[in-house]
Amino acid sequence: MSMAFDQAPFNEDSFMEAHFLGLKEKYNIKNVIETGTYHGVTTAWLSHHFDKVWTTEINEDFYKVSGERLYGCKNVVRLLGSSTKTLPFIIRELNLGNVLVFLDAHWYENPLLQELTILAENNLKPSVLCIHDMKNPNDLTMGYDSYPDQKIEYTYEWVKPYVDAIYGEDGYTYYFNEMAKGARRGALFIINK
Repeated sequence: MSMAFDQAPFNEDSFMEAHFLGLKEKYNIKNVIETGTYHGVTTAWLSHHFDKVWTTEINEDFYKVSGERLYGCKNVVRLLGSSTKTLPFIIRELNLGNVLVFLDAHWYENPLLQELTILAENNLKPSVLCIHDMKNPNDLTMGYDSYPDQKIEYTYEWVKPYVDAIYGEDGYTYYFNEMAKGARRGALFIINK
């Protein structure tokens, strides 16, 4: 599997870059958890803008490539393995403070619902939770993940019960990205009230 839009963060989406920086300022976010390191392009960008970044990648080849790109980034903790195995470790072992969780590990296992369950089970209510590759009902030209053979479509309705388990039904607000560049992928943003 290869990705055409790998020259800049967030699949070459500068709108996502600007939005993450705005969220950092608005919610005083210092730390980021990223699932799905891939080649580390977004991770490197995150490391330049946040105090600490924890990232996890299941594919050994991608893990090696990201290691070369992230060499010298002392504020990045890279973990090799499924996010369903590494997320509990990150949450349990580290003092995260205000955290932004960026869920982008959608290849191979489709661990998204398990990742959300882990956040709920560990009582982690991120200041901001961003799920990439979501169907944006406000702009259907944005790409999103869909796996018909697994009866999976990345929609808000699909993840809502899991988000409710993390924050409570009235404990969050949500919205989708309004603009996109590069690969033009939809993103769901969930904000802790």
